[in-house]
Amino acid sequence: MKNEMDFLKDKINESGVKAPDDMDERYVLDTLREVTPKPIALEPKKKRFNWKPLVAAAALVLVAAVGTVIGVRIYQQNLIKDSTITLNGGLSLRQFNSYDELKAEVDRIHAERQRTDPGEVINGISDFFSGNFGAKADHYNGGYTSDRDMAAESSQTGSTGSSSGSGAASDSHSETYKQVDGVDEADIIKTDGRFIYCADGSYITIFSAKGDASEKVATLNTMTQNVATADEADRRPDFDYEGYYHAYYVTDLYLRGDRMIAVCKDNSYYGDMGYTTVVHVYDISDIYNIKELDSMTQSGYYTSSRMIGDTLYTVSSYTPYSNRYIPYCGAGSTPEEIPASCIYAVENPDSESSLVVSAYDTADFSAQTESKVIFGGAQDIYCNLENLYVYATDYDYTGWYQGFYSTNAKSRILKISLTDGLSFTAYTEIDGVIDDQYALDEYNGNLRVATTSVKNGRDVNNLYVMDENLGVIGSVNGFAPDESIKAVRYMGDTAYVITYEETDPLFVIDLSDPRSPEILGEVKISGFSTMLVPVDENTILGLGYYTEEKEYTDLEVQEGFKLALFDVSDKAHPQVLDSLSFVDCDSSVQYEPKALVYNPDRNDFVVPLNYHHYGDYDDHGEFIADEDYHGGMLNFKVENGRIKVVDQYKADFTYDVERCVYVGDTIYMTYQGYYGLAIDSVKYR
Repeated sequence: MKNEMDFLKDKINESGVKAPDDMDERYVLDTLREVTPKPIALEPKKKRFNWKPLVAAAALVLVAAVGTVIGVRIYQQNLIKDSTITLNGGLSLRQFNSYDELKAEVDRIHAERQRTDPGEVINGISDFFSGNFGAKADHYNGGYTSDRDMAAESSQTGSTGSSSGSGAASDSHSETYKQVDGVDEADIIKTDGRFIYCADGSYITIFSAKGDASEKVATLNTMTQNVATADEADRRPDFDYEGYYHAYYVTDLYLRGDRMIAVCKDNSYYGDMGYTTVVHVYDISDIYNIKELDSMTQSGYYTSSRMIGDTLYTVSSYTPYSNRYIPYCGAGSTPEEIPASCIYAVENPDSESSLVVSAYDTADFSAQTESKVIFGGAQDIYCNLENLYVYATDYDYTGWYQGFYSTNAKSRILKISLTDGLSFTAYTEIDGVIDDQYALDEYNGNLRVATTSVKNGRDVNNLYVMDENLGVIGSVNGFAPDESIKAVRYMGDTAYVITYEETDPLFVIDLSDPRSPEILGEVKISGFSTMLVPVDENTILGLGYYTEEKEYTDLEVQEGFKLALFDVSDKAHPQVLDSLSFVDCDSSVQYEPKALVYNPDRNDFVVPLNYHHYGDYDDHGEFIADEDYHGGMLNFKVENGRIKVVDQYKADFTYDVERCVYVGDTIYMTYQGYYGLAIDSVKYR
């Protein structure tokens, strides 16, 4: 194997760049020995380009890279005596024993990338000429301290508020649409039947649920914990540039009795901890006197969360920066370093980024928050009552920099057991890109995952069945060429997959024998669904896009919102029972499943439906502007194999409705109006 010097010599020789004579080896060595170099004969009267600054800069960068790599390797050899654990399926994880080991690994990854990525060398030369040479090294290495075996102990006592309330709650009110029963999912809007709570930047805006008499009653500033009452609710402070760049905002809400849990992103990257995920727990028993009970902060950019009972599971992506290579987690605004023994890495990780997962008790604040860290990224999660699966896409980069890459990708999946604390139990990589959380499902101990990959330059689709160790035991590969997956839903031992590009089919895949999955049937329909909802064991509802071919472009254009109803009683011959299209309309449910509202008392559905008409084209392809905008909602149900519209409401305002909820016999719609977040309501028909 070539050493670093041989590697660098080969790279310089391959580049074809020849140093000028007065920078040859003899000249440089004489200079270093403080011997007056012998002059090298120059051709008279011939002007030559001065290569010295460029070659010197390149030499400095290359020597720095070699020194870093060699130094890190020697440091590792002398220091690291790591522990290794083996996951199900045979994958070995390295468990760090100290922060020095963690630092060495972060340095190794960064140095390896500098050594092998030509872009890093180019950036180093650029930094030299701009006066920033060494900045990248400081970005990762500056300010490191020696081994610190600080245990992450975080506890804070607290109690939930009384349940006195401030008005009777309606027995009938909506809940956030969930993928798995018993596993709560967060959203930007929640209701407890008394009030409607909405994420609104760094605020939580609260409306009363009183039908036509509904009004904004309070706003809670999650940065300062100040509550503005009804008289003050419409008055926001002047624009705060410092607060704006602080970029602190509420992204998700949960409700648990008299407690509200707000998950916030703190994107002030240049602060002490960089990007962080912050959780606040509030007592909302008295809406006019909201009190913070406890909080939790963990390092990293917020990815997603789930809540089972009173335990909140949060996942974030953390990247070391400046002098911060150790992720944090714990109660309050000053969390402690996560112990080195809770940080893991696969063999030879290629990125210093890591995912942080925490289990936080939102009722017993004396319980210590448990956190685990593993090198790798986090894109989204799937969670049931026993296991949490974190997945991320690993693209096959092919260019000198990460602006050019092939669409051939792999998905990395990490399995985390929730049954006895947090423990990494299995890991795998499969071909293709995972569309969203609904592409994953665990059934009888097997994980089923649908992906879109590339084969011979064409999009193809796959469905994998994996055992409890995430070993693939069965698959269907390469179906629907030139199409990509847009929606997946599993019902028992059957998978339903929607793809889109040309023919827009629904595939029915039999998974009753997990070792031999099989496509049983398919049915084609115009448009495509991005969400599939089981109506009963024989009927599936699709929500998505209406598409139309335009003669003047020869392209299929997404023109509106579409509902489709499928009969899957005969899995080998699925049928389209009914469909409804809403031209010039769109809905947030097309890309966010949580925007769907199901009312079990009425057995009907509600979705936002906004009307956007910009104009039409005449027979010659000329556009005629004719703008018309309305926010609104659609209330519909499925009866006797048909989709029945109960109400299509068009509001007077022109703003898009983002979410709908219902309380009793009233549907409420939230939208961002001219004066901030606002609410509209309409009675059920």
